[in-house]
Amino acid sequence: MVSHRSTKGASKARRDHINHEIKNMRALLPITLEDQERLSYLHSMAVICTYIKKSVLFQGKFSYFLNVLTNMKD
Repeated sequence: MVSHRSTKGASKARRDHINHEIKNMRALLPITLEDQERLSYLHSMAVICTYIKKSVLFQGKFSYFLNVLTNMKD
């Protein structure tokens, strides 16, 4: 007879860890604490992903314009 160990504890630990990390990332968003607390975990992840995408996009455009300005001086 094969004994199956319960993964309930491990699953809860993973969920708790994920939720903790979402809270940490949500705290970094440039929104009020009140707005942060109103976000569900799903909405938090959506806003976090959008914020990261826009940050990368604008950083890339900013770098592009810096390169253009730098090359204009030469």
